[in-house]
Amino acid sequence: MILRVIDYSSASYYGRNAGEMPAKPGPKGTISDDELVEEIKETIKQIPFHGIGYKKIHARLNRKLREKGVSVGKNRVFRLMQAKNLLNRAPGGSGSSRPHDGSLVTGAPNVMWGTDGKKFFNHRDGWCWLFAVIDHFNSEIIGYTVVKNGDRFEATRAVQNAIQKRFGALDNDIAKNVIVRSDRGSQYTSAYYMQTMRHYGIEMSHTWARSPESNGIIERFFRTIEEQLFKLHDFATLEDAEKAIGEFIELYNNEWMLERLGYVSPNDALENYYKLSKISA
Repeated sequence: MILRVIDYSSASYYGRNAGEMPAKPGPKGTISDDELVEEIKETIKQIPFHGIGYKKIHARLNRKLREKGVSVGKNRVFRLMQAKNLLNRAPGGSGSSRPHDGSLVTGAPNVMWGTDGKKFFNHRDGWCWLFAVIDHFNSEIIGYTVVKNGDRFEATRAVQNAIQKRFGALDNDIAKNVIVRSDRGSQYTSAYYMQTMRHYGIEMSHTWARSPESNGIIERFFRTIEEQLFKLHDFATLEDAEKAIGEFIELYNNEWMLERLGYVSPNDALENYYKLSKISA
């Protein structure tokens, strides 16, 4: 079950706002199976991620083929990828996509953010931490820190980075009415963290005990970075890891397609939202 804090169906919103206008009626072009297989292979080569499933391949492929007046079905793409042994699973993943009970998505940016920390390893410094902040509207990573110590100060700094990105300053009450969701870890229940959040006007929302899935939006991102980066790379130093994580987050925000967003990236979804807002104004 996914709880939605929105004024209208997110499916209809993203379906109308995937950066595409409805196609004009007219004759459709055709493409043979052999030609389509080559297009699929070329699309896979161009994707900067590993183990991408056929649904995302289909979405990227159709955007490219639409320029030629061609549209192909999802089942056809699956059949050809299966026949040519092109189906993949994410590295280290089970291939399952169990939904997160209690995940909250919103119909506008800066309504609810999620934050959490994740440990990773590098050879010089041992276990280190990534703290990240995600907007529940478009799953964009809007703030993060990569550090040795996973303490309350670094957890707070990640949220401060998000505030700076979205609001341009760290003034009193500048993020008023933003809800920041976190677990009940010591970083997020500390007096320092809570007092700092109150200074910015942020409302804190803590997940239920022993229920990390109730902070599912950020947990899903951590699963993605685990599969796409941490399981595939050895980091020599913390600085190496920080550089790689920064590059991955930039790539994720611009290129990672999410099904709930209508197969567009977090940044594209945000851009489409503001375009629609201008049209509606």
